[in-house]
Amino acid sequence: MYNAECLRLLDNNHHYRRLTKDPTEDIKEEITFLVTKGINNDWITKHEAAFLMQPDPKTPYFYILSKIHKNKHPPPGRPIVSGIGSILEPLSQFCDWFLQPFVKRIPTYLKDTTNVLALLSTLEFDKDNKQLMTLDVESLYTNIPQEATIEVISGLLSKGTWNYITSPEFILDLAHLALTRHFFEFDKNFFLQIQGTSMGSTFAPSLACLYVDHFEKEMVLTEDNPYINSIRLWRRYIDDILIIWKGTREEATTFVTWLNTLNPFLKFTATLGDPAVSFLDLLITERNGPPAT
Repeated sequence: MYNAECLRLLDNNHHYRRLTKDPTEDIKEEITFLVTKGINNDWITKHEAAFLMQPDPKTPYFYILSKIHKNKHPPPGRPIVSGIGSILEPLSQFCDWFLQPFVKRIPTYLKDTTNVLALLSTLEFDKDNKQLMTLDVESLYTNIPQEATIEVISGLLSKGTWNYITSPEFILDLAHLALTRHFFEFDKNFFLQIQGTSMGSTFAPSLACLYVDHFEKEMVLTEDNPYINSIRLWRRYIDDILIIWKGTREEATTFVTWLNTLNPFLKFTATLGDPAVSFLDLLITERNGPPAT
């Protein structure tokens, strides 16, 4: 049953492509080229160069965690790639160090449950025609388009003041390599991830957050959104969104239907409070005054 679910996921040729051989040596040459370029241009130190090179890398491997909360039999699997010690993981870690400040400046950013509680303590909830609602982005990590995500990162790196000796061009090259050459092994076969990124890669959450942030700014939290006046709160933890909606349940349902027409890679499922919603590890209940948790 476990192997069958793994193979079901890997048979999705929109997300994965089977390889004929282990690509490690080819990727090692690509990394060597970039690291040499970085050293020659004084973009990185010798210590950083040594960090980016893996002399004896481990092969990343694919596994799944069963989504038992979906109440399906057999339960669907959540794909994860263990990349600890793999050839691309140092690139992922290095890039994430530069991307994290951008993530933390996202206007809708929620860091964790403590951050959610702090936010809720500042709100007063008037139940008059307002709804608590949560959205979940379906399979976010595996659905973000790779090239479009790199374009988002490129736009961010090209803006504002840059206070590092490391060139934005170099970081973008590393990110592109780590994202588009991401491979793994399952059952003695090698696969390349051709869409999205994988849970298990250090910079996967940052990439996902920044791609969705771009979508929010361009399509949702804009005056061009016909529903913008109904959105009284929109805060997000990676792929989980907390909303205070001013309007009826029917209007909220119509909004979600509209939302799902905007981007072929991002699909949302909604839960409306009646009178409570689950968000992260909290149960948030509607009441007048500051929400109870």
